[in-house]
Amino acid sequence: MLRRWIEERLPRRMLPEGRWSHLADPYDGDEVVVLDCETSVFDKKRGELLSVAAVRVRGNQIRLTEALDLTIRSDAVTDPKAVRVHYLRREDRMEGVALAEAIEKLLDFIGNRPICGFYIEYDRAILNRYIRELYNFKLPNRFIEVSEIYVKSKRRHHIHEVHLDLTFEGLARDLQVPIVERHTALGDVISTALMYIKLTGFGPPR
Repeated sequence: MLRRWIEERLPRRMLPEGRWSHLADPYDGDEVVVLDCETSVFDKKRGELLSVAAVRVRGNQIRLTEALDLTIRSDAVTDPKAVRVHYLRREDRMEGVALAEAIEKLLDFIGNRPICGFYIEYDRAILNRYIRELYNFKLPNRFIEVSEIYVKSKRRHHIHEVHLDLTFEGLARDLQVPIVERHTALGDVISTALMYIKLTGFGPPR
């Protein structure tokens, strides 16, 4: 049923096929993948992928020993402002993996699990741009935005979002979650995973 729902809303050519067809299958497991991307500029249409990290979360456990943490081999011109944020200089990237290899590893790591993140629509747009170029489909996975769960939890206590600090640092402070190596892909993933665990009470949101 889920696959039919997806097929009705995505052009046929945008559905994963062959090796990746299972990505559109219903997920009946108990894991969520938290991911984060760092890019050359802060623009989902122009930003080039420089690094990506992902961890699987099951219940209250972050499976950190299995984490994916990849730097992309890229000579992309980077916005100086972006470099001051993620510290990925050109010389730091030369020992990274090829882009196609990174996307392949990421898709294998995610499978058909739900994908969670902070400002996940940005990561989704960046990844879909490359996946579309390489494999001619877009990620059909369910996406979960941590800040949306946070806002919903506050509304239950009659706190309107206009009174909330919805920055990454604001959520971390309110949820008493440590900020781990901010603006490194893996550091942001760990902090976001901790936010997700706190907000969902060790389970996927309903």
